Amino acid sequence: MKKETKHKTINKVFLSFLFILFITFITLYISQATGYYEFEQSRRAVFTAEQIQKFEQDVKDGKEIDIKDYLDNTNKNYQNNISKVSLNISETISKYTKMGVEKVFGSIARMIEE
Repeated sequence: MKKETKHKTINKVFLSFLFILFITFITLYISQATGYYEFEQSRRAVFTAEQIQKFEQDVKDGKEIDIKDYLDNTNKNYQNNISKVSLNISETISKYTKMGVEKVFGSIARMIEE
């Protein structure tokens, strides 16, 4: 590789890296300037205050208390039709691969035993 070509490649990589850093900076700056983080924190604080009030009311009413009723559900379900089909295909391939491997090693074991 010529020295000039190598120098151009290094420049392109460096400029790409700077561009990515700049875009990241702009994104973070805009989110900070618009108050997105503060909005999310205040939303969580309001939710927590509501849950505390609900808990205190349930204690006063003598209801059975379960911590799961007062916590925010953070489990996200990312399944869609494509992932379900892919999972089924993967499980089918796994099942038949397991059967094939078991048969191969079973036949090898029988040959060794004889």
